[in-house]
Amino acid sequence: MAIIKFTNNEKLHTVTLTNYPSPADRKRVKLCFSSADEANKAAVQSGFVELNEHNHIVQSDFSNMTFVYQKLADNKTFILSDTEGDIYVAPVPVPEPEPHVPTLEELKQNKIWDFSMLCSSAINNGVALEIDGEREYFSYTDEDQRNIKEIFDLAIQTKVPMYYHANGKSCKPYSVEQIVALYFTASMNKMHHQTYFNQMKMYILSLNSKESVEALVYAVSELTGEYLDVYNAAMEQAKNSISVLLNNAGLSEV
Repeated sequence: MAIIKFTNNEKLHTVTLTNYPSPADRKRVKLCFSSADEANKAAVQSGFVELNEHNHIVQSDFSNMTFVYQKLADNKTFILSDTEGDIYVAPVPVPEPEPHVPTLEELKQNKIWDFSMLCSSAINNGVALEIDGEREYFSYTDEDQRNIKEIFDLAIQTKVPMYYHANGKSCKPYSVEQIVALYFTASMNKMHHQTYFNQMKMYILSLNSKESVEALVYAVSELTGEYLDVYNAAMEQAKNSISVLLNNAGLSEV
C-alpha cells in the first residue's frame, strides 16, 4: 500500500501503486483506490507524489502522471501516463474461424488415404497358418515377401524342406507343402487387400454424397456390381497363376 497526495489537493489517499507495462518512450503507473467513491473524489489528472507512511515526507514524484491511459471497469482503478494522447484502445475482437467443413472431394481423398493405410497395414500384418497343430503367425512386410518368395522358389525347385521362422519364433525346417501353403496364403492375402482397395477406391470416386463416403468401413464394406466382378476376376487369375506354377513344378495345388 502507498500514501499519495495529488498536486492540487491536500487530501491523502491510501492506494495500491504499481508500475504498469509501457513502451520505452513513456511511463505508466497503476493506481487502485479502496473504493470507487474515493476514486471519484481524487483529482487523478493533476499528478501526485508518494509520501513516506511514517512522516509523510515526499519519497517519489509522479507529478508528470497527468494523463489517464485507462479507467478500469471497477471504477476505482486508473492507469495514468506521462504522455499526452497515450490512451488505451481496446483490441478488436477476432471472431473464431468457422470450423472447416470438408467438401465431398476432400472426404473422398481422406477416405482413400485411410483405406490405403489400412490396406498396407493388413498386408504387412501377414497371415496365420496351422503348422503341426499349432497356429503360427507370419508377417508380410516387403522384406518378409522377399524372404518367403526366396524359400518358396528353392522349395519347389529342390523339393526339400527349408528353414524359416514365424513371428517371434526361432528358425525351424518347414516342409515343402508348408512353405507352399505359406506363400500361397500370404500372396493371396496381399492380392485380396490390394484388389479390394483398388476397387473400393474406384467406388469411392464414383460416389455423389458425403454420407455414402463417410459410411464406408475398410474390410467391412462389401464390393458390388462391376467392382466385385473385377475383384473376383483378379483373385481367380492370381490363384490360377500359382496353380500353374505348382503344376509345372510337379506339386499339387494348395
